[in-house]
Order: sequence, then C-alpha cells, then structure tokens
Amino acid sequence: GERSGTPAGGDAVALATAWRNRAYRAVLVSNFANGWASFGVRVAVVPLFVVDGLGEDAALAGVVLAAYAAGNVVAIMSAGRLSDSHGRRTVILPGLAVVSVATAVMGFTSSIVATVIASAVAGLGSGLFVPTQQATLADVLGNRVRGGSALAAFSMASDLGAVSGPVVVGFIASTVGFTTAFVVTGAVTTMALLMWLFAPETAPVRIAGKTGARTRIPDTDR
Repeated sequence: GERSGTPAGGDAVALATAWRNRAYRAVLVSNFANGWASFGVRVAVVPLFVVDGLGEDAALAGVVLAAYAAGNVVAIMSAGRLSDSHGRRTVILPGLAVVSVATAVMGFTSSIVATVIASAVAGLGSGLFVPTQQATLADVLGNRVRGGSALAAFSMASDLGAVSGPVVVGFIASTVGFTTAFVVTGAVTTMALLMWLFAPETAPVRIAGKTGARTRIPDTDR
C-alpha cells in the first residue's frame, strides 16, 4: 500500500505541514479519543458506574481500573513488534475496534464480573493502538523532531479529550443513563477508527534488502 511521511530531522514541524498527511490527521483524532476514553471517562465515570450503576462497593472500582491496566500491559508488550512487522494500520484498526466495542458493551453490563472483563478487553485494545499511533507520529514527523506546533497539537488533542470526555459523558450519564454514556464514548473511538480507514501506512519498509529504509513522500488529500 501507499506509504508516506516527511523527512526525519531535528527541525520543528509546523501543524500546517503535518496536516497534509492523512495519517497525522488520524493520529490527532485517535489521540483525542484516547484522552476521552482512557484518561477522562475511565478515571472519572467508570468508578461512578460501579457504585451508582451497579450498586457495588467503591473498592471494586479499583479492580475494574486495574483490569484495564492489566490488559493494557499485555497488549503493549507485543504492539511494537506487531506494528513493525505488519504495519501500523494493521495494529491500530483492531485496537480501536476492540476499544469501541468493549467500551460500549460496558454500559450494558449488570454484574461486576462482566464489567471487569469488558474493562480488561478495552485495556487490550488501548494497548494496541496507543503506542502504535505514537510510532506513526514519529514516522510522519521524523524520529528527531523537536517541538513545533505539529507535536504540540498531538498532546493537546489528548488533553482536550481528557477534559471534555468526563464533562459530556458525565452529563449524559446523569440525565439519560450510563448505557448511553458508554455508547457515546464507543462512538468517539469509532470516529477515530473511521479516520484510520483512510490513512496511509507509514511503517518502515524494506528497500534493497535493507531494514529501516522509509519512503518519505508527504501524503496529501486524495
């Protein structure tokens, strides 16, 4: 498939330059979704769901969060190797799909055991796509890039998701219900999945028998 990026180097990359690459735009959206689901909703809303939605002890909320972390660690151990050998999209797309489904399903769970399982599965998905999207960012901007608005926008996307996610989902949970709140969070991750469906592959390729060579043709709107 088409592979693209911009030359590696120590110079800062402007947002306008990186924006021309569809993979970069996909990274921004998926990092926003990660901030929304992983840093925002998971920390702020999941404990409320365990206590108010399931009627369980607050201590069990820690078990649900720990299950997510455990799944995350398991997936991270193999995500880098898989994305280097099979491509970034091959790892990111299933990861986002798993997070989307597991998060939405969590809203329908009625027992702590089912919630723990859904949380662990969501952690697995997150462990696949989060480190791989960071590798994609390095592919596009270059391994030695220093700052710049393109890198700043990546961090801001996650922060925006982490701040807005609990506010929006918390409001939905209090007015409509937890089920709808988790479905909306799954939909946000699905939005990132759709962006990645149209993003080019950026992983290193083999050229003339040498590992690590990359095609560095900037991607533009097709």
